[in-house]
Amino acid sequence: MFKIVLHKRAVKFLDKITDKQKNKIKDALVKLSINPNQYFGLINMVGDWSGYMRIRVGNIRVIFWLDSQRKTIYVDHIGRRGDIYKN
Repeated sequence: MFKIVLHKRAVKFLDKITDKQKNKIKDALVKLSINPNQYFGLINMVGDWSGYMRIRVGNIRVIFWLDSQRKTIYVDHIGRRGDIYKN
């Protein structure tokens, strides 16, 4: 099982959304931590986001990168589809 580390900006976004949305994201992250390479809907990003991966939880995107040696998932961004890629 992988450890999950949230960046400050990801936590800030989670503070702004409803509890129902938070629970969906939490459930998705728990499933991701069990076996990230087998998560359904996992997308490897390209271009400026090369090296990152993303999952979709409704209209919210979770952008992260994996450290397989340390068994850690670093969640850098969480946000709505229209806003997340502008950072």
